[in-house]
Amino acid sequence: MSGLNITNPIKAGSFRAMCDLSLGTADWQDLSSADFKDSATGEALASGYKFAWIGVVNLSLDGVAYVKYRARVAADDTTDNELPILPYSLHSDDIGTLTAEVTTISVKKPADLDSLYVIAGFDF
Repeated sequence: MSGLNITNPIKAGSFRAMCDLSLGTADWQDLSSADFKDSATGEALASGYKFAWIGVVNLSLDGVAYVKYRARVAADDTTDNELPILPYSLHSDDIGTLTAEVTTISVKKPADLDSLYVIAGFDF
């Protein structure tokens, strides 16, 4: 903390990237940096980067989406105690502030035809 009683900024990652899951299944899907397109270059990111920040946009009008900061066990994992993203809303989190290093997340759409977007910041 600085002498002015403000906190230092949280770094949101060296890369900003996006993953469109609109055409995907409603099962749990694992995502790592290689699944994302770099917004500055348009190229796929390399594998192995750690998540610094995420935003999950659920454009379903009536279904809840979910995110967890680890890989799924199976496609039909339960949603019990996972982070919900309400219909037509955004979940945003500074994952880089966690004590665990997160290199894989898993997300679940409400239904196959629903649109779900994951925006993320990554670091090496």
